[in-house]
Amino acid sequence: MEFENLLLSITDVSKALVDALSGGLGVGYPILFNAIGVISIFLQFMIFQMANKKKIVFVGILSDIGWLLYFALQGDFISGTANIIGIMSKSVILLQSKHTWAGSKIWKYFFVSFAAVFSMLTFQVWMDVFALIACSLSILAFFMTKENDIRKTAMFAFCAFACNSISKMYIVALIADLTALISIITSLIRYSKEDTKTEQK
Repeated sequence: MEFENLLLSITDVSKALVDALSGGLGVGYPILFNAIGVISIFLQFMIFQMANKKKIVFVGILSDIGWLLYFALQGDFISGTANIIGIMSKSVILLQSKHTWAGSKIWKYFFVSFAAVFSMLTFQVWMDVFALIACSLSILAFFMTKENDIRKTAMFAFCAFACNSISKMYIVALIADLTALISIITSLIRYSKEDTKTEQK
């Protein structure tokens, strides 16, 4: 009950924020969040085109920030929860080379468990399982060491994201998911030599 009250409070704050901003910007308001959505789709495409893990993770953070703003501007902070978790987990990954504590394997299990528990607590219909699978796989993907392993795991994550978008008729999100899948497939072909070199060694 307390958790449900918390979610209701977040929803109320979200709606109040949207009312205030939309009232001030008028017609420019939908243009603003749709423009952010387009930028986020572009960033999501660019994530997997990056050559090394550090750049993949960094662009991933930018994409998560974009999607968080997109959902927040529509009064839907709950949908942006996965992006908040993504920002936190990716930030830890970027700190791994500088801080010993960030390199602990505990972080991977912590963020996956956190995402799983939150997803289960907000379950409404059985199709919400797609969001749970997608979020968990997405977090695991960025904790992979090799770039192509990140891409392969992320491919399954975005298949689940696409199923979630189809089940809930999220058109913009579906376009973003399909764009990400195209990016992943092209990048796997583009960087296929990495796996060949590893096998030769």
